[in-house]
Amino acid sequence: MVLAHSHGMSSGIPVGALYRYVWHTSQSSQILICILTMVLAPLPMAYLELQRRMVDEAVTQRNLRLLTMLGAAYLAVICVKCAFKYTLNMTKGIAIETIARDIRRRVMVKAIEMSGGAKKSRSQVTGATLVSILSAETEDMSGFAGDAFAVPMLSGGTILYVVGYLLWVQPEIAMLAIVVYLPQMVLVPSVQHKINRLARLRIRLTRFLGHIAEHGDERHERILRNAGSALIDRLYRVRVWIYLRKYFLSELGNFLANLGPLIVVTVGGYLVITGKTEVGTLVVFISGLQRIADPWDELVNFYRAISNTSVAYAMVSSKLGPMQGDYYARQARN
Repeated sequence: MVLAHSHGMSSGIPVGALYRYVWHTSQSSQILICILTMVLAPLPMAYLELQRRMVDEAVTQRNLRLLTMLGAAYLAVICVKCAFKYTLNMTKGIAIETIARDIRRRVMVKAIEMSGGAKKSRSQVTGATLVSILSAETEDMSGFAGDAFAVPMLSGGTILYVVGYLLWVQPEIAMLAIVVYLPQMVLVPSVQHKINRLARLRIRLTRFLGHIAEHGDERHERILRNAGSALIDRLYRVRVWIYLRKYFLSELGNFLANLGPLIVVTVGGYLVITGKTEVGTLVVFISGLQRIADPWDELVNFYRAISNTSVAYAMVSSKLGPMQGDYYARQARN
């Protein structure tokens, strides 16, 4: 039953099918999201260049007119970013609700179908259980819809633009900054793969525990109680293993995020003292590392979320059948 479906899900994660469903169901929103992210991604590079020029040119040369002009340009970039970010978040919200509405419609239709027929009383329980099972998965999938294209494009694009800019300004410091993130590039996929396997095991155990609670009877009460207790203990251990790996990744990220500025200040300070770079360049690198750190964390979290959401999609599609495009629009065409 549910456990059998869960075993089927663990064999493969349908990321491509999930993306096709999200795209076909909220296509207009996703197109606007892609356009907005292409505008937003290069803006952090503009911040860094304006900061560098304000320190190295305006402040060093005591040029008040240039400082005012650069400050006005900086303010304009801030306003543009806020306006586009607001529009992006609103569009993501619309995409989220579009996916949630579509899944809820499918669940409602499926539950009504299952509640009819000769075995009505039995099916009513099944339909109610279906709604309960799918409610959490619906939230996961709809939440992912807003980030499906926005996060990899915006965060990944921001990182590429900022790193490219830093390499152009001072390649030596930029290479050191890149090296800081290499351990995460290697460890995150490996550790996250183990977390995903444990998460799928957790889902199977939780589903099976719910199956025991729903279909138990008095004749086998003692056996079911012992089996349920064993499942609960195993579920506890699985969740602890997940926490061990999850918080290891979190603290590794925190450690490297704090190590980066130390390396930049130390090496950059040496270059400033020896006359090989300017103070403004050092300031830009410290600011640039922060502008890399935040989108990098978003990409790591997105990598985790996409696996969980793919499992949820497999669960939903196994219950509701193929999910391609908006349900009501497809029904109208038929």
